[in-house]
Amino acid sequence: MQKIEGLRDIRGIVEIPDIGYYIFLFVAVLAVIALMAFVVYLLNFIKNRKKSKRKQYIKKLKNIDFSDSKKAAYEITKYARKIADTKQSKEILQQLLRELDRYKYVKNPPKFDEESKKYLQLFLEVCCG
Repeated sequence: MQKIEGLRDIRGIVEIPDIGYYIFLFVAVLAVIALMAFVVYLLNFIKNRKKSKRKQYIKKLKNIDFSDSKKAAYEITKYARKIADTKQSKEILQQLLRELDRYKYVKNPPKFDEESKKYLQLFLEVCCG
């Protein structure tokens, strides 16, 4: 066997740059941004949904039928509790609920008087502005 000294076709080990770490960081940052955008969208959706329900409740309170005073008292209680959010509106709500008690827990309730309607109007003014 002869030894050939002139052959040099095998090269040394060449280092290949590894960019996998950078690709992983890019994908991770992109995923975090997408997750944050989704959370912001979800929070805005929930916030707007509550606002639209609040508007519906206020509209229902403004259009209460006072002919059946017992039913009206229960409806006012139901919707007023859902829209009372400030300290002042909660205080007026308590006064309104005390006023409505005389219509709720009796077999034949009296007709709505003007004082009860004024409490409701005051409550709506405080809540709606």
